Amino acid sequence: MVSLTAVTYDGKMIDYSEVFQTVDIESKRFDAPGKMTIKGIEHSGIALPEGTAVTFKDNGTPVFCGYIFTAQRDRYGNVSYTAYDQIRYLKANASYSWENVTLEQIILEIAADFSLKVGNLANTGYTFPSLVKENESCMDIIFDALSTVIYQTGKIFCFYDEAGTLVLREVKDLITTGVIGDDSMMTDYDYKRDIDSETYNRIKLVRPNQDTGRTDVYIHEDTDSIKKWGLLQYYDKVDKNQNEAQIDQLCQAYLKYYNRVLQTLTIESMGITGIRAGMVIPVLIRDIEELSFNRVLLVEKCTHTYEGSNYHTMSLEVKSFEQLGGAA
Repeated sequence: MVSLTAVTYDGKMIDYSEVFQTVDIESKRFDAPGKMTIKGIEHSGIALPEGTAVTFKDNGTPVFCGYIFTAQRDRYGNVSYTAYDQIRYLKANASYSWENVTLEQIILEIAADFSLKVGNLANTGYTFPSLVKENESCMDIIFDALSTVIYQTGKIFCFYDEAGTLVLREVKDLITTGVIGDDSMMTDYDYKRDIDSETYNRIKLVRPNQDTGRTDVYIHEDTDSIKKWGLLQYYDKVDKNQNEAQIDQLCQAYLKYYNRVLQTLTIESMGITGIRAGMVIPVLIRDIEELSFNRVLLVEKCTHTYEGSNYHTMSLEVKSFEQLGGAA
């Protein structure tokens, strides 16, 4: 049984459980807040004004906590609301300068500045020697730092809002046990392989050199895959404060990450409460050679759809750990 409750900014409580027709709850592993879209029919205006706190529960378990940002209504009373979790507030721009700082400390400071609730933050084991950000969105600051931690440590961490508190977890602690695939929850799938979108076999990083007035260039490439696919180059500027060893290490990490065939698997399934982006799930699909045995895959994007109080499905976009540089 599911429930949807709301509390307006002035303290008014609303039970919306009997009003909504569909609820879609979307999570992405990177660069986006959690999102809930509510659709229903109302006969007396818009019941949930902007800023209303909404909580969706499945059998008593909080699945989503967030705030209404948009409300729409047509002449027939069809309404649609969009709510986001706390990460939405991190779209605000700010400037920060840190030395010898961890990702956990970055999250805590930014969250405090925006009065956001924080839960458990995993110890990443990595310290940034220095980090300077000027007029960037706080979401970009945190997720860029998270990317660096993943590259530098070889471990995958996930930053998200867990039913009202910001958390940072290592994905090895987010492994589910139930298999999804043949004869198990899955109703459909779509599998794609490509080197068109996020595949590079040459990494070229450049750093401004104030002493020489020139640009230092760092290149790592894989000659074997260049022969197979042609030259696919990734180019980027790096922080001028990074030293040669750090840039070289980053260059190697980028090549390890991007020098592969990108495999995309989208699964349609019966809904499983608690599954979200950033979790690890076992998948078995015999018609796909790479998945013909029990493989654990990382959820990149997850959308739960509830129709009424009893029908629950989900759509998952998953990725193998090999596509994340082998980190696990």
